[in-house]
Amino acid sequence: SMIVSHRRAIYICHSMLAHRCVRARVTHVYAARALSSSSAYETVVGVEIHTRLATRSKLFSGAPSTYGAPPNTAVAAFDAAHPGTLPVLNATAVALAIKLALALESQVQSRSSFDRKHYFYADLPHGYQITQQREPISLGGRVRIGYDDAESGARYVGIERVQIEMDTGKSSRATDVGGSSGVSGTNATRVDLNRAGQALVEIVSAPDMRSGEDASAMVEAMQRMLRYLNVSDANMEEGSLRCDVNVSVCTSEDAKLGKFGERVEIKNLNSLRSIVRAVKYEAKRHVEVLSAGGTVERQTRTFDTNTGKTVVLRSKESLLDYRFTPEPDLPPLVLTTADVEAISNRMPELPAAAFERLTKTLGVSASAATTILAFPTSLKYFDVAMENCGEAKGVDVANFIANEIVGAARKDGGATFKDPLSRVPRAASAMRVGQLLSRVAHGDISGRMAKKVLEALMNSDERSLSEIIYDVCGGGQMSSDGGADNSLREICTAVVSEMTQEVKLFRSGKTKLMGALVGEVMKRTNGRANPKEASALLTECIDAVDN
Repeated sequence: SMIVSHRRAIYICHSMLAHRCVRARVTHVYAARALSSSSAYETVVGVEIHTRLATRSKLFSGAPSTYGAPPNTAVAAFDAAHPGTLPVLNATAVALAIKLALALESQVQSRSSFDRKHYFYADLPHGYQITQQREPISLGGRVRIGYDDAESGARYVGIERVQIEMDTGKSSRATDVGGSSGVSGTNATRVDLNRAGQALVEIVSAPDMRSGEDASAMVEAMQRMLRYLNVSDANMEEGSLRCDVNVSVCTSEDAKLGKFGERVEIKNLNSLRSIVRAVKYEAKRHVEVLSAGGTVERQTRTFDTNTGKTVVLRSKESLLDYRFTPEPDLPPLVLTTADVEAISNRMPELPAAAFERLTKTLGVSASAATTILAFPTSLKYFDVAMENCGEAKGVDVANFIANEIVGAARKDGGATFKDPLSRVPRAASAMRVGQLLSRVAHGDISGRMAKKVLEALMNSDERSLSEIIYDVCGGGQMSSDGGADNSLREICTAVVSEMTQEVKLFRSGKTKLMGALVGEVMKRTNGRANPKEASALLTECIDAVDN
């Protein structure tokens, strides 16, 4: 009986081992399928944007709000948290926040208040940040993504809140440890309080985005709106617009029910490309964790642009960790209907409305309109050029600005993230370019000649357009009208007699070869020939040979 029991025990052990192996194989196959089919999960993204307001002074002090000043030279006593100093709210900051809220179709609150958000860091001298946690200046709203002119194609991202808050200082590792700065120690850190106390607004979106591309498009739309409103220069490279993204994944069924997975916050993304890369990596990481049977932990992470990966900074603090308390030194901010209406009556044209005007009224292509609308100065340049372009069509003016002037300005200006038309030479002003395109429309010069003239204008040639045209192009456009008719006809006759092979093929029905014949005429006239007139004269010469 002992032998039988032993054999039974061995059999049971083998059966259990085989069962576990089968379960392991099934689990492995299930995990592999889930990992390879990440489409089973949906990415959910929310965005928090912090942007520096275009105020002359800081939010609660009279210190200048500047970028690039020497360290610790734009600091008031309040910014450095000197005892006994009190905050005084900047009225311009409030007005700019209201302007932004109105543009976002957000509900401006008649009463808002300030709170202290407590945490300790070297570049936060007060030990707390003044913000609007309980009662922000506005609630709700939306921002339009892209410029889809079809009603069904318009996409919007919801806005949960807009709140005013003060910025922190900036800390950095000391690079000349033990040098003239007096900093010593291997872990030494420099603190610059120039940024401390600058006026910010935080824009918190709803979790309406489903990819890194969506998030990038939303931030780009906000960047454009901030610039058009003159609320902020919104330069990510200079830190005046900083972005945090919250990423989670869930099944499509849960997404429809509004049940999202645990989110992870990725801090301080400073470019649109980094937003796309960070969201893609983090969503992929979440899917891998869940597919392996794990759980996603709530964390704060940073994105390493070199490796393309996110790295843990800390576990996500709960709201209680910040110990929000009402700000005792600031009364509630109370706004009247008249206050809001005064700002509403001075609202500028926004990018979406300008896009409709350019594409639907003037017939400008979506691509050219998008280029022109990238910066407010580009749109203003276009509008002034239109006022001076005579009979030129809006389509032609837009294409010339988008394709020629913006490209030339970026080439001369260097860094492409800067506003390309903000420093165009006076010689290439919008008025002069409009007058140049008027001559093209009238037939005085060709488009090719206009490009040559533009090159001179971009090189600060301030002579009259007539002088530049004569000097650069050798005179006006050659056409069949006026005394230039005979010379143009002679050139066309010579082209027909010399390009016999092309003429023969043209006669046989390959009419596209007219382009080659016209191109040869343009070459021989140094671009001065009117292409339409040249084509007509070439046709006459070919018909004359046939006869």
